[in-house]
Amino acid sequence: GPRSAHAPLAMAPRGYWKRVFADFREAAARMGLPRGSTERRSWSECAKLTACVVLGTYAALTALGTVGENTMTDATRLLNTMNAKMAWDAAAVRSRLTPLPALDGVDGDERDEYGHLTLAAQCSALETGGRDPGWPLRDPHDDADGGAGLGFESAEALCDAMRRLPNELRVYAFPLSAAEQRRYALAELAPTFNRGYDVEGHIVHFMGEPPFFTADPNEATAFLVPARPYLERVAAYPESGRDAMTKNVKAMVDRLAAEEAATWRLSGSREKGGGCARVMVSAHDTGTFAANDTDKEVRDKAVFIASNADSTTQREADALKEKTDGEAWRSAQARFVMSKDVSAVCSLSFHIPKDAVTQLAMVPMSVGDVGDELSASTPSRAEDRREVTLSFRGNDRGSFREKIFKHFRSLNRKDWDLESDGQVTPSEYEQLLGNSKFCLHVRGTRVQSPRLIEVMVFGCVPVIIADGYELPLAWLLDWSKFSVRVKEDEYERLPELLDEANWLEMHDNLRRVVGFFVYHRVPVFGDAFYTTMLGVWRQIKRGRACG
Repeated sequence: GPRSAHAPLAMAPRGYWKRVFADFREAAARMGLPRGSTERRSWSECAKLTACVVLGTYAALTALGTVGENTMTDATRLLNTMNAKMAWDAAAVRSRLTPLPALDGVDGDERDEYGHLTLAAQCSALETGGRDPGWPLRDPHDDADGGAGLGFESAEALCDAMRRLPNELRVYAFPLSAAEQRRYALAELAPTFNRGYDVEGHIVHFMGEPPFFTADPNEATAFLVPARPYLERVAAYPESGRDAMTKNVKAMVDRLAAEEAATWRLSGSREKGGGCARVMVSAHDTGTFAANDTDKEVRDKAVFIASNADSTTQREADALKEKTDGEAWRSAQARFVMSKDVSAVCSLSFHIPKDAVTQLAMVPMSVGDVGDELSASTPSRAEDRREVTLSFRGNDRGSFREKIFKHFRSLNRKDWDLESDGQVTPSEYEQLLGNSKFCLHVRGTRVQSPRLIEVMVFGCVPVIIADGYELPLAWLLDWSKFSVRVKEDEYERLPELLDEANWLEMHDNLRRVVGFFVYHRVPVFGDAFYTTMLGVWRQIKRGRACG
């Protein structure tokens, strides 16, 4: 989240906890709990008790300084996670109780739970009224990164493919063993908090549900290996999570090959794509490395839905290290392969997208009554009045971030707001995004971060400085139409590139594509889950890894 994972709780900015409790009080008020009522006092006491537990545990661990530096670092990180979780839980409750605003020209349209125009409504407007949704589609013939043949020539073709998808992508999910079920169930009880890692469970769960799930492996066109790399790492705490992750993912694959032998052989048969129909999900930083110890058939052929979609090769990593005398470091362990894998939409939040609409930072598209395109403008254009040209909230982890932030701050730009340490409340974070034209996404210890998606849903044009990052849905959409990409060795050109960028045009394109980048509690036609499944199916049909 947008706070340092290592900052001690005692270092929280002045007034931080006061603002967190204000969020709880506002949520209680919106629940209709009268001031002074038993229910209102119970809600308040619950928040205070949670804070006392967090701060008390921290104080106790600090007093017991003999536990060692590593243990203290881990304890601090855990307590900061609990702290952040409480703040974001309060924000989620407040969001659910806040009604969507009334928007001229939008209320009659088919909208999702966040207020956005659904893909179904856009496809219907295209087919019945000839109104082009204006999606900035990628050239489907562009094979510079291995993505040729994945995209679509037109919006009509995309709508048609999305409608046919549940009948074409039929997913058989291999079963978990009793031990794996217990391990995952316990790991899910841990007080972890990451909107990025939670994507893993969402995708695995709904791949095993209608409309894509089938109980008949003979009918299946895809076979899900239900490993949960993130939970494997959590379950192994405090031991080495990476070792446990690769060991247990291998053990699952070995078990399936032995206990589900007939179905496993079927999933790798020529009839089913020669191994290219197997699917795994990894939202953890390790990406595809989670399957590093499995057999070659799985490593080299399975479709990975990976958040850490870093295509850096070992040769590129070695060359970079040599070029910078070892200063720049990049791992090629979790290499993402565009010709077979799918980059995950890496933020799972059921309230941030709604907050953006509620705060009028992102005004939804409208079908409108006239014209050849869907409406991308509103009379007020309130969301255009943004005072901050460039912003960032996060941390300085990673030598590259340290270097570029030092340079950016030296420019003393009064219209830039770049903070990379300390904590920030959800309301402060969202207010900044809604008041910023451009938002930085910078490679840290990995290429991805949930912030990338969160700035987009708030209408802030992302400025991406992360070489090798195969962006989510880049197989489908032309990111140059709604983002600014800067090469890592050209970061000093950023002011010049921002001056050249057409923010208003990019912002309107964000409004057109935002529906593809949000998940829902239950997936809806055309959202991030559906579109990810479309990407999986397109990769399976191409079958490049299987010749």
